[in-house]
Amino acid sequence: MLPWQAGARELLESAVAGDRFPHALLLHGPAGVGKDQFAAALAAALVCRGRGARLEACGRCAECALSQAGSHPDLHWLRRPEDRRSISVDQVREINERLAMTSMRRGWRVAIVTPAHAMTHNAQNALLKTLEEPAAGTLLVLVSSRPSSLLPTLRSRCQRIEIARPPAALAQDWLAARLATPPPARLLDLARGAPLRALELAPHFEDLDAGMSELLEACLAGQRDVTATAQDMMGEGLPVRLDWLENWLADIARLRLLGCGTPVTLPGGAVLQSAAAEVNITAVFALVDRLREVKRLLDGSAAAQLLVEAWLVGLAGAFRRIGVDG
Repeated sequence: MLPWQAGARELLESAVAGDRFPHALLLHGPAGVGKDQFAAALAAALVCRGRGARLEACGRCAECALSQAGSHPDLHWLRRPEDRRSISVDQVREINERLAMTSMRRGWRVAIVTPAHAMTHNAQNALLKTLEEPAAGTLLVLVSSRPSSLLPTLRSRCQRIEIARPPAALAQDWLAARLATPPPARLLDLARGAPLRALELAPHFEDLDAGMSELLEACLAGQRDVTATAQDMMGEGLPVRLDWLENWLADIARLRLLGCGTPVTLPGGAVLQSAAAEVNITAVFALVDRLREVKRLLDGSAAAQLLVEAWLVGLAGAFRRIGVDG
């Protein structure tokens, strides 16, 4: 388990010690904090034959060898297929059948559903049957960054365990130990404080930062129209580019509200620096709200470029009023 997950582990250790371990857990928290890793470590610890009082696998017994190889017959993962947007009812029914079987290794049977909010409505209802009549020695773990998307009846039958973002100092130290160079503070900001997300973004951060700064400056200076700018933002990297824009606006808001003493370094050259110093704070908040709406609508939308273009028109209009493009 990761260093910032100790509190969640200790909570479950108390449940084991008090013979109060639940039959279903809902692991929730933001993306990139290691919820899947926690679920895997928990499952390995439960089937381990050599662990002590701590809920941690010994790493030496036969059960641990099977867990590490990903071939333990009593540990099951239910994931969204790569070519689909959801987890189907047939997938859930298969997991239900596996949990109803006798343990192959005469121990715990664990099923992990991730991301649980990807289950269809019918799939969630099918899972309720297992939760209403759980077999002895079984654990169902639902992993989600959007627990409110789950049926209330499903959530009510699970013990909620939050995997929260770690303190910034801990996250920075953890990242620094895994990167060749000290991570820039803005990397963790872009990842919204989630260390695993920051680690994923790290190899591309400098190119992303430079590319978005250049693109945005050209757009705000009137050197590139919004259609061309939106087109350059399309592709697999669009979500993180939109996150970059939201992070940039949030940094502007912090500077405007808290003053120059705020430890925030804005990207870009003269155009972006001038924009940050002069733009109306109300306009910044409005742009953030509209950007979040664009990100929400992009989930399943085929009109991505039109949505981004419309938002860029609003951005250019807000900054044009302060003469940035002149």
